[in-house]
Amino acid sequence: MSQARTAARMAAAAPSAAAADDARRTRARQRLIEACISALHIYGPSRTTVSRVVAIAGLSPGIVRFYFNSKAALLVAALEYLASEFGERVLKPVTALKHSPVVALGLLVELYLDPEIASPRKVSVWYSFWGEASSRQEYLDICGGKDEDFARLVRELVGTLIAQTGARHLDADGVALGLIGVLEVLWQGIAFQSEENIDRRALVARALAYLRSVFPGQFPGPVAQRARRGR
Repeated sequence: MSQARTAARMAAAAPSAAAADDARRTRARQRLIEACISALHIYGPSRTTVSRVVAIAGLSPGIVRFYFNSKAALLVAALEYLASEFGERVLKPVTALKHSPVVALGLLVELYLDPEIASPRKVSVWYSFWGEASSRQEYLDICGGKDEDFARLVRELVGTLIAQTGARHLDADGVALGLIGVLEVLWQGIAFQSEENIDRRALVARALAYLRSVFPGQFPGPVAQRARRGR
């Protein structure tokens, strides 16, 4: 009976031990990705090395081989992580509100300019990859896919708002392109500043001012908190 109980305990412990090991591996991999993003921010893609990444991560150089076959694979993983984060934190919640385009567009502006997405560190990395995209197809595919998804969502929301307000004189493609251009210019400014010098409220207000000029009376102010509470 004692041997049977011991075997049962070992069998029960095995899945939890495996889960703990998987969690450690996931954390280590994510730590490398975050360190890679920081290295890219400091050095750019061409000067980012595995040595610099592990130095920032505080890990041994040999550990990289367990997760990535090469520096190129690590860089792609970092870019894929940023694209996935953008999809989850910006596109997904905004898409869920697309039946209410004013709320959705207001939330889109705030999330697009949120420090978790639009930090100087992350914005500079996006531009670094775009700078390399002409010679690296995998960068072009990921960056281009993210931009296409974003542009498609903005166009859909603007088109819905035009239909709801009866503003048939407006061109949805042109209005959407204008908003994307405003947000792009604001991102460019973020890339060259330190966080303490960025006035996030002013950036959001500037983007909303564009929407307000196109759709008078439709964008009274910040909506993120109201939208998150389901109001």
